[in-house]
Amino acid sequence: MTFRPLHLGTFALAVLITMAACYAAAVALPHNPYLRYQAMTGTIFERARWIYERIPFADTPIDIAFIGSSRTARAVISPDIEARLAAQGLPRHVVNFSMPASGMDMRLTLARELLENRDVELLVISLVEQFPRDGHQAFADLATVQDILESPWISNRNVVSNLVRLPVRQIQLALVTLMPQAYGYHGDFDPMRYAGTSIDPRIFNPGALASQKIAADPAMLEADSRFRRRTLTRPILPESLSWVEFNVPQTYVRRIADLAEEKGTKLVFLYFPFYGGFPEPFEKAWLEDYGPVLSASFLAAAPENYNDVAHVSETGADIITDWLAAELPALLQRAPQP
Repeated sequence: MTFRPLHLGTFALAVLITMAACYAAAVALPHNPYLRYQAMTGTIFERARWIYERIPFADTPIDIAFIGSSRTARAVISPDIEARLAAQGLPRHVVNFSMPASGMDMRLTLARELLENRDVELLVISLVEQFPRDGHQAFADLATVQDILESPWISNRNVVSNLVRLPVRQIQLALVTLMPQAYGYHGDFDPMRYAGTSIDPRIFNPGALASQKIAADPAMLEADSRFRRRTLTRPILPESLSWVEFNVPQTYVRRIADLAEEKGTKLVFLYFPFYGGFPEPFEKAWLEDYGPVLSASFLAAAPENYNDVAHVSETGADIITDWLAAELPALLQRAPQP
């Protein structure tokens, strides 16, 4: 019997089909989603584990949720806001699901986990001065397979690396799901390890809790503020092409808005400026098509409000508590709870 060599084109096609099948098989491997969030332990995104635990495992409702960056994690002290609303006859369960770094893709990841499992009255998405052009550093670790595969392609510098990494992540998670304890994970929720339902968002960064009591040096704040203004890259393309330059954040804002509308949740945006920063986010007019924009611009001129150029001091957080306690009641959709 003689064998005829494969034509080069046929061989290449067979290799591509085999690779695609292996990729699809790896991506389709099932895993325990709780393990994705546990994988952040020991990183600056460690509070991701608590965020996941608070959603499907805790019985306490979630009425108001804040999702943002470290600015929001330091400024929005959820137990204090919860207490202030209750004192006004508006008892609500408030959570702060913010993590360090910007990226609207991560906002969608957390919002989807939240809104598909909980009946949320108000979802507050935080903003910085300008949309980040790229996604969040932890998106490839925490996002669902569907969200990674549906990432926008235009102007998305992370999409190729995320897609390449995805099958490796899925294989690792599938192995950990089979033997969680062998890898130092917990397959099931352990109430003894749970931080609680209404916690100070700084609990995962004790250093921030201590340093926040000390206002930054005004001269240092001025220098850092000038540096931030000088190094902020304003839009390169004309406004008519913002959908190209800022396609990633715009896509995810629209997806968050669609999800909130589908679930009957009111969407609000919240802006915290850096010290000496801009009074409004640059995209305010565009964002107002999807929800009201609250701006804490009153913080920016007082150095005592800041622990560093981007994060509030304890004084600033107290001011934010007073402000949000006054602003949130008008945004709540439901009658006071019994």
